[in-house]
Amino acid sequence: MSENESTPGVPAAAPGPEPLEPPPAQADADVSAPGPVPPMPASEPAGGRAAAGPAPSLWSRLSRGTVLALGVGIGAAAMGACWLAVATVGGGESEAHSDGGGSPISKPLDDATEEETQPFTTDGALTLIDAGAGLDDGELCSGTGGYSDIDLGTQVNVTDADGTLVASGALGLGEKTETGCTFPFTVDDITPGSKFYTVEVSHRGGLTQTEDDLRAGGLEFTLGD
Repeated sequence: MSENESTPGVPAAAPGPEPLEPPPAQADADVSAPGPVPPMPASEPAGGRAAAGPAPSLWSRLSRGTVLALGVGIGAAAMGACWLAVATVGGGESEAHSDGGGSPISKPLDDATEEETQPFTTDGALTLIDAGAGLDDGELCSGTGGYSDIDLGTQVNVTDADGTLVASGALGLGEKTETGCTFPFTVDDITPGSKFYTVEVSHRGGLTQTEDDLRAGGLEFTLGD
């Protein structure tokens, strides 16, 4: 039986698939040589690695309440420093006063304190009422009769609150005035610091004065009827 003949009753075998043939070789291509290398991009393409941002600051890590508390504390410290500076500068000066031209002048407290602790001078006048009768105003006069002790050189004493003699002066020449015979006086080197002082001419009894009164000067005393 030949290959083309078939057995009756037996179906013929289906033809099989054709065998695969390898693709033709590319004779001109060099499989061993690598292709050209593409150039590096000038900048990193969008969507690539993101640039690192700045590190978060310390303030951004703190809560709002903490930041407010720190701000209040710093402000209070600055205000305290300002007050301290003002107090330090203002403590070295006394109250401003006018120099007569309207401009204020600050006097150092140290100078004012030193002045208050130094001896001071007072002045004034004693008038004998109705003395010097018959004399013209401006003529020299003196005490007579019961006031004969009131004259040029009569002692003027200043005592403190304890009765201690702190300074002495004397009457000047008496001069006839409209009210009588007036004797000027000056007392130097009065010790400061007493609550009050007593000024006495001769033994005629004293008159009480404050330290401010004595420092101001211009005291006016009268004696007689």
